Amino acid sequence: MSQATCRVAVLSVHTSPLELAGSGDAGGMNVYIREVATEMARRGVRSDIFTRRTDPDSPDIVEMSEGVRVINIKAGPQRPVHKDLLPRLVRRFIEGVIGYGPYDVIHAHYWLSGVAGATLKTIWGTPLVVSFHTLARVKDIASPGDPPEPIGRKRGEVRVIRVADRIIAPTDTERDQLIEYYDADPDRIYVAPPGVDLDRFVPGDRAAAKRRFGFSDDPLVVFVGRLQSFKGTDIAVSALRHLTRMVPDAQLAIVGGDSPRGAGGERMRLRLTARRLGVSERLRFMEPVGHGELPELYRAADVVVVPSASESFGLVALEASACGTPVVATAVGGLRVIVRDGESGYLVERRDPPSFAAALSRVLTDPGAQTRLGGNAVRLAHRFPWARTADGILDAYASVTACPDIKRALAGSGVSPIL
Repeated sequence: MSQATCRVAVLSVHTSPLELAGSGDAGGMNVYIREVATEMARRGVRSDIFTRRTDPDSPDIVEMSEGVRVINIKAGPQRPVHKDLLPRLVRRFIEGVIGYGPYDVIHAHYWLSGVAGATLKTIWGTPLVVSFHTLARVKDIASPGDPPEPIGRKRGEVRVIRVADRIIAPTDTERDQLIEYYDADPDRIYVAPPGVDLDRFVPGDRAAAKRRFGFSDDPLVVFVGRLQSFKGTDIAVSALRHLTRMVPDAQLAIVGGDSPRGAGGERMRLRLTARRLGVSERLRFMEPVGHGELPELYRAADVVVVPSASESFGLVALEASACGTPVVATAVGGLRVIVRDGESGYLVERRDPPSFAAALSRVLTDPGAQTRLGGNAVRLAHRFPWARTADGILDAYASVTACPDIKRALAGSGVSPIL
């Protein structure tokens, strides 16, 4: 890789790309940040990823890969804290980052980082690009029965959208939501779908994968993600009761950890629900699986379930699809882009256990489903390499900075158009 002169300051206040996705507040955003930075570095654009230090023993700077550094900033307690408490620590975070700049571009991830980026933009005189990953108003609309998102977050999003030079949306749907709910300037929004590592997430031997994780040969449904009601873990467990009436030997694996707010309570609640419904013997809880092991986990599944109330994109669905595993998902947000109903999996319009059970049974009771749906899922997943994601983001960067490395990186992508 040639020596780069262009530097990007990537802000990820509340979670580090080095953390295990599915644990704490770590999720698809962690994977996204890590993969995009790696792809950009491969093309000669360096990134410093700033995150809040949550472990006093972690080094100040970690060389994640050539051209990519993770910089741990001391801001408040050196331990995980809930996201609701993080806004009061943003100013300390900013103070810790200032001395490393200026940079050619600031790319902030999530609204908290956007708030920090808005201040750093003024101090450094650097253009600000923002990826929200989730939007408060969209979450409130998607799950009206849950407590509303904090008013501070909503105000923060409005401010960031007003001052950001460019906003990266994962889909046209989120682009429209930014315009409708936040009055965002359409000319400042760039659409760049997330991607998947197509060398790692590939189809394989399902029976061998089941043995690798100690599953029986019975039909296996897998849920991957944080244990949160918003992600639909309760729907997955309740759907199992209905599913076993149609597929008596069906089993469900829930793979993920509690958020800091949960402190183990969500898993206990789900266990009690399973016991009450009489499906405890068909349910297995697993701790989060490292990204290197995820492909084998997806290959072990006969179907992956994604019952989220809302998903900006849905990396779990994309990764599972790349492994040739059909996906049953809520018909919301980016999941509509990844899953083609009846072609690569099934989309569920009614977000309730019976509807999910019915869709899951369509996969598990169809002898040709794995070949037909899984094959189509692989072909669709190949439309989303990380290189294409990087192209979209670099295009946004190039519109706000004259750094020659950005233009060279775009010219050298070698990615064919989406078919």
